[in-house]
Amino acid sequence: MKRLVGWTILAALAAGGCGGQSMDQWFKDKLVPEPTVAKVPRIESAKPDERREALQAVAADPGARQSANVIKLYCLVATTDKDPMVRSAAVRGLGDMQGEGILAALGLVLEKDESPYVRMDAAASLGRRGNPEGIPDLAKAVAKDPQSDVRAAAAEALRYFKDKAAGQVLVKALGDPSLAVEQKAWESLRYMTGQNIPRMAQPWEDFFVASEHPFEAYGKPPPMPEGQNQRPKFRKGPLEFIQGLFAKDVREQELE
Repeated sequence: MKRLVGWTILAALAAGGCGGQSMDQWFKDKLVPEPTVAKVPRIESAKPDERREALQAVAADPGARQSANVIKLYCLVATTDKDPMVRSAAVRGLGDMQGEGILAALGLVLEKDESPYVRMDAAASLGRRGNPEGIPDLAKAVAKDPQSDVRAAAAEALRYFKDKAAGQVLVKALGDPSLAVEQKAWESLRYMTGQNIPRMAQPWEDFFVASEHPFEAYGKPPPMPEGQNQRPKFRKGPLEFIQGLFAKDVREQELE
Protein backbone atom coordinates (compact mmCIF):
# COMPACT_ATOMS: atom_id res chain seq x y z
CA MET A 1 0.00 0.00 0.00
CA LYS A 2 2.81 2.46 0.89
CA ARG A 3 4.51 1.72 -2.43
CA LEU A 4 1.25 2.36 -4.28
CA VAL A 5 0.80 5.72 -2.50
CA GLY A 6 4.36 6.66 -3.34
CA TRP A 7 3.91 5.90 -7.02
CA THR A 8 0.64 7.84 -7.02
CA ILE A 9 2.37 10.94 -5.62
CA LEU A 10 5.21 10.66 -8.12
CA ALA A 11 2.72 10.30 -10.96
CA ALA A 12 0.88 13.40 -9.81
CA LEU A 13 4.12 15.36 -9.60
CA ALA A 14 5.12 14.23 -13.05
CA ALA A 15 1.77 15.24 -14.50
CA GLY A 16 1.27 18.56 -12.76
CA GLY A 17 4.72 19.53 -11.55
CA CYS A 18 5.48 21.17 -8.21
CA GLY A 19 4.32 24.74 -8.05
CA GLY A 20 4.37 24.97 -11.83
CA GLN A 21 7.80 23.34 -12.19
CA SER A 22 8.59 20.23 -14.17
CA MET A 23 9.53 17.14 -12.19
CA ASP A 24 13.13 17.39 -13.47
CA GLN A 25 13.39 21.00 -12.33
CA TRP A 26 11.90 20.14 -8.93
CA PHE A 27 14.49 17.40 -8.33
CA LYS A 28 17.26 19.68 -9.59
CA ASP A 29 16.29 22.38 -7.10
CA LYS A 30 16.23 19.86 -4.26
CA LEU A 31 19.47 18.05 -5.13
CA VAL A 32 21.44 21.10 -6.29
CA PRO A 33 20.08 24.11 -4.37
CA GLU A 34 20.50 27.49 -5.98
CA PRO A 35 23.27 29.50 -4.28
CA THR A 36 22.15 32.38 -2.11
CA VAL A 37 24.05 34.91 -4.22
CA ALA A 38 21.77 34.08 -7.14
CA LYS A 39 18.69 34.93 -5.08
CA VAL A 40 19.77 38.42 -4.06
CA PRO A 41 18.86 40.09 -7.40
CA ARG A 42 15.29 38.80 -7.01
CA ILE A 43 14.84 41.14 -4.07
CA GLU A 44 14.45 43.84 -6.73
CA SER A 45 11.94 41.84 -8.78
CA ALA A 46 8.81 43.58 -10.04
CA LYS A 47 6.75 40.78 -8.46
CA PRO A 48 6.08 41.16 -4.70
CA ASP A 49 5.95 37.40 -4.12
CA GLU A 50 9.37 36.94 -5.68
CA ARG A 51 10.82 39.77 -3.59
CA ARG A 52 9.33 38.31 -0.42
CA GLU A 53 10.55 34.77 -1.13
CA ALA A 54 14.04 36.03 -1.98
CA LEU A 55 14.21 38.01 1.25
CA GLN A 56 13.21 34.95 3.26
CA ALA A 57 15.76 32.74 1.48
CA VAL A 58 18.67 35.15 1.86
CA ALA A 59 17.87 35.79 5.54
CA ALA A 60 18.00 32.03 6.17
CA ASP A 61 21.66 31.93 5.07
CA PRO A 62 23.96 32.55 8.09
CA GLY A 63 26.74 33.81 5.84
CA ALA A 64 24.54 36.22 3.91
CA ARG A 65 23.18 37.69 7.16
CA GLN A 66 26.68 38.95 7.98
CA SER A 67 27.14 40.88 4.75
CA ALA A 68 27.06 44.67 5.19
CA ASN A 69 25.60 45.07 1.71
CA VAL A 70 22.80 42.61 2.44
CA ILE A 71 21.99 44.44 5.67
CA LYS A 72 21.82 47.78 3.82
CA LEU A 73 19.51 46.25 1.24
CA TYR A 74 17.19 44.85 3.92
CA CYS A 75 17.06 48.22 5.70
CA LEU A 76 16.15 49.90 2.41
CA VAL A 77 13.44 47.38 1.57
CA ALA A 78 12.01 47.48 5.10
CA THR A 79 11.50 51.22 4.91
CA THR A 80 10.60 51.80 1.25
CA ASP A 81 8.99 48.79 -0.44
CA LYS A 82 5.38 49.36 -1.50
CA ASP A 83 4.15 45.90 -0.49
CA PRO A 84 3.55 45.36 3.27
CA MET A 85 4.31 41.63 3.11
CA VAL A 86 7.67 42.38 1.47
CA ARG A 87 8.47 44.98 4.12
CA SER A 88 7.53 42.43 6.80
CA ALA A 89 9.91 39.86 5.31
CA ALA A 90 12.74 42.40 5.40
CA VAL A 91 11.88 43.44 8.96
CA ARG A 92 11.84 39.83 10.17
CA GLY A 93 15.18 39.22 8.49
CA LEU A 94 16.73 42.22 10.24
CA GLY A 95 15.76 40.69 13.57
CA ASP A 96 18.47 38.05 13.08
CA MET A 97 21.17 40.37 11.72
CA GLN A 98 23.85 42.47 13.41
CA GLY A 99 25.18 45.59 11.75
CA GLU A 100 24.96 49.32 11.27
CA GLY A 101 21.62 50.89 10.50
CA ILE A 102 19.44 48.02 11.67
CA LEU A 103 18.24 49.64 14.89
CA ALA A 104 17.40 52.90 13.12
CA ALA A 105 15.52 51.10 10.35
CA LEU A 106 13.46 49.00 12.73
CA GLY A 107 12.68 52.02 14.89
CA LEU A 108 11.54 53.96 11.83
CA VAL A 109 9.30 51.11 10.70
CA LEU A 110 7.82 50.69 14.18
CA GLU A 111 6.97 54.39 14.35
CA LYS A 112 6.02 55.24 10.77
CA ASP A 113 4.89 52.20 8.79
CA GLU A 114 1.24 52.46 7.76
CA SER A 115 0.66 48.74 8.25
CA PRO A 116 0.00 47.52 11.81
CA TYR A 117 1.12 44.07 10.73
CA VAL A 118 4.55 45.41 9.69
CA ARG A 119 4.85 47.44 12.89
CA MET A 120 4.14 44.31 14.92
CA ASP A 121 6.96 42.50 13.12
CA ALA A 122 9.28 45.45 13.78
CA ALA A 123 8.50 45.26 17.50
CA ALA A 124 9.19 41.52 17.53
CA SER A 125 12.50 41.98 15.70
CA LEU A 126 13.65 44.68 18.12
CA GLY A 127 12.91 42.33 21.00
CA ARG A 128 14.60 39.36 19.36
CA ARG A 129 17.80 41.35 18.75
CA GLY A 130 17.95 42.22 22.45
CA ASN A 131 19.83 45.49 22.01
CA PRO A 132 18.93 47.79 24.95
CA GLU A 133 19.06 50.75 22.55
CA GLY A 134 15.80 49.45 21.11
CA ILE A 135 13.92 49.96 24.39
CA PRO A 136 12.98 53.62 23.70
CA ASP A 137 11.39 52.69 20.36
CA LEU A 138 9.40 49.90 21.98
CA ALA A 139 8.43 52.15 24.89
CA LYS A 140 7.09 54.74 22.47
CA ALA A 141 5.07 52.08 20.66
CA VAL A 142 3.58 50.76 23.90
CA ALA A 143 2.55 54.27 24.93
CA LYS A 144 1.42 55.81 21.65
CA ASP A 145 0.66 53.35 18.86
CA PRO A 146 -3.04 53.66 17.92
CA GLN A 147 -3.40 49.91 17.34
CA SER A 148 -3.71 47.76 20.45
CA ASP A 149 -2.20 44.77 18.59
CA VAL A 150 0.99 46.76 17.99
CA ARG A 151 1.12 47.93 21.60
CA ALA A 152 0.69 44.33 22.73
CA ALA A 153 3.48 43.16 20.41
CA ALA A 154 5.79 45.84 21.79
CA ALA A 155 4.90 44.86 25.37
CA GLU A 156 5.75 41.26 24.57
CA ALA A 157 9.04 42.25 22.93
CA LEU A 158 10.15 44.13 26.05
CA ARG A 159 10.38 40.89 28.02
CA TYR A 160 13.68 40.11 26.29
CA PHE A 161 15.49 42.91 28.11
CA LYS A 162 16.85 42.54 31.64
CA ASP A 163 16.49 46.24 32.16
CA LYS A 164 14.55 48.29 34.71
CA ALA A 165 13.66 50.80 32.00
CA ALA A 166 11.79 48.05 30.15
CA GLY A 167 10.12 47.00 33.40
CA GLN A 168 8.93 50.53 34.09
CA VAL A 169 7.35 50.77 30.64
CA LEU A 170 5.51 47.51 31.26
CA VAL A 171 4.28 48.67 34.67
CA LYS A 172 2.72 51.73 33.04
CA ALA A 173 1.15 49.49 30.39
CA LEU A 174 -0.84 47.74 33.12
CA GLY A 175 -3.17 50.71 32.85
CA ASP A 176 -3.65 50.42 29.09
CA PRO A 177 -7.30 50.64 27.99
CA SER A 178 -6.81 47.42 25.99
CA LEU A 179 -7.00 44.23 28.02
CA ALA A 180 -4.76 42.50 25.46
CA VAL A 181 -1.99 45.04 26.04
CA GLU A 182 -2.40 44.83 29.80
CA GLN A 183 -2.21 41.05 29.64
CA LYS A 184 0.98 41.03 27.57
CA ALA A 185 2.58 43.59 29.85
CA TRP A 186 1.74 41.49 32.90
CA GLU A 187 2.99 38.29 31.27
CA SER A 188 6.25 40.04 30.32
CA LEU A 189 6.78 41.31 33.86
CA ARG A 190 6.25 37.82 35.25
CA TYR A 191 8.65 36.37 32.66
CA MET A 192 11.34 38.95 33.42
CA THR A 193 11.17 38.70 37.19
CA GLY A 194 9.68 35.33 38.07
CA GLN A 195 7.42 37.16 40.51
CA ASN A 196 3.83 36.21 41.31
CA ILE A 197 2.54 39.77 41.71
CA PRO A 198 -1.05 40.81 40.91
CA ARG A 199 -1.92 42.63 37.72
CA MET A 200 -1.77 46.07 39.35
CA ALA A 201 0.79 48.81 38.82
CA GLN A 202 1.52 49.79 42.42
CA PRO A 203 2.75 46.37 43.67
CA TRP A 204 5.05 46.12 40.65
CA GLU A 205 6.39 49.62 41.23
CA ASP A 206 7.09 48.71 44.85
CA PHE A 207 8.90 45.58 43.74
CA PHE A 208 11.26 47.40 41.37
CA VAL A 209 12.01 50.04 44.01
CA ALA A 210 12.77 47.48 46.70
CA SER A 211 14.66 44.90 44.62
CA GLU A 212 18.37 45.35 43.88
CA HIS A 213 18.39 42.40 41.50
CA PRO A 214 14.87 42.19 40.02
CA PHE A 215 15.87 39.83 37.20
CA GLU A 216 17.47 37.02 39.19
CA ALA A 217 14.63 34.67 38.23
CA TYR A 218 14.50 35.83 34.61
CA GLY A 219 12.81 33.39 32.26
CA LYS A 220 11.08 31.46 35.06
CA PRO A 221 7.54 32.84 35.25
CA PRO A 222 5.34 31.28 37.96
CA PRO A 223 2.14 29.44 37.02
CA MET A 224 -0.70 31.79 36.19
CA PRO A 225 -2.75 32.35 39.36
CA GLU A 226 -6.45 31.78 39.69
CA GLY A 227 -8.90 33.93 41.55
CA GLN A 228 -11.14 36.92 41.12
CA ASN A 229 -8.40 39.43 41.96
CA GLN A 230 -6.35 38.25 38.96
CA ARG A 231 -9.09 38.60 36.38
CA PRO A 232 -8.97 41.57 34.01
CA LYS A 233 -11.24 44.51 34.70
CA PHE A 234 -14.23 45.01 32.43
CA ARG A 235 -13.47 48.50 31.17
CA LYS A 236 -15.75 48.88 28.16
CA GLY A 237 -19.33 50.05 28.12
CA PRO A 238 -22.01 47.82 26.51
CA LEU A 239 -22.05 49.76 23.23
CA GLU A 240 -18.27 49.78 22.85
CA PHE A 241 -18.15 46.06 23.68
CA ILE A 242 -20.74 45.22 20.99
CA GLN A 243 -18.95 47.35 18.42
CA GLY A 244 -15.73 45.53 19.22
CA LEU A 245 -17.32 42.20 18.33
CA PHE A 246 -17.75 43.37 14.74
CA ALA A 247 -14.44 45.22 14.42
CA LYS A 248 -12.04 43.96 11.78
CA ASP A 249 -8.86 42.25 12.83
CA VAL A 250 -5.58 43.89 11.80
CA ARG A 251 -4.74 41.00 9.50
CA GLU A 252 -8.17 41.16 7.89
CA GLN A 253 -7.56 44.81 7.09
CA GLU A 254 -4.28 43.89 5.43
CA LEU A 255 -6.07 41.60 2.97
CA GLU A 256 -8.44 44.29 1.73
